Amino acid sequence: MRSNIAIGLLLAFVTSLAYAVEPEHTVNIFAWPLSAPESQTLAKVTYNSTAATVKSYSEPSISSDDDIVRIGFYHPSGVWSGIATSASNFASEKDKKLQLHVNSNGELYHVGFTASSLGTSSKTSNKEGGLSVEVVKVKPGPTPQLNRPVVVNPDGTAPEKVEEKTFFQKYWWAIAGFLVLQVVMSMGKGE
Repeated sequence: MRSNIAIGLLLAFVTSLAYAVEPEHTVNIFAWPLSAPESQTLAKVTYNSTAATVKSYSEPSISSDDDIVRIGFYHPSGVWSGIATSASNFASEKDKKLQLHVNSNGELYHVGFTASSLGTSSKTSNKEGGLSVEVVKVKPGPTPQLNRPVVVNPDGTAPEKVEEKTFFQKYWWAIAGFLVLQVVMSMGKGE
């Protein structure tokens, strides 16, 4: 009896481990200065839905004429997805952070890039050569409140809605008091 319980617990543990292990994906991130005819490999990153690691990083060669650099990746379908950033963000005195935006399935759908002065970045993970990487999960949007119970009277009928009063219906007493005060004060001036 005890051996059956131990085997059952062991199988449950192994099964839960199998579901907990996520496959790692690898993506090549490219830097593409505006004047360049093609993109350059910026970094090779492995990631899952919670963490990422920079496997390799190489500084892009940016000419002094370029002010903007595109950063992105190619989807498996061959479509480019990325952002544009200032070429000055690749200076050696900058701390660079690559953000991988993943959907609820853990698939990469967009990248982000930020740069700050050295030592001012808040949380870095898996840094290589001045480039850190962060996984950003998509946040679910607001959901409607469906199937809220309908409040009914004890006899089972819906409560009557109270009709909203107009401004004059709400504050007639204040208006009347103001008019009376005006009349009384004007009588006192006539002496």
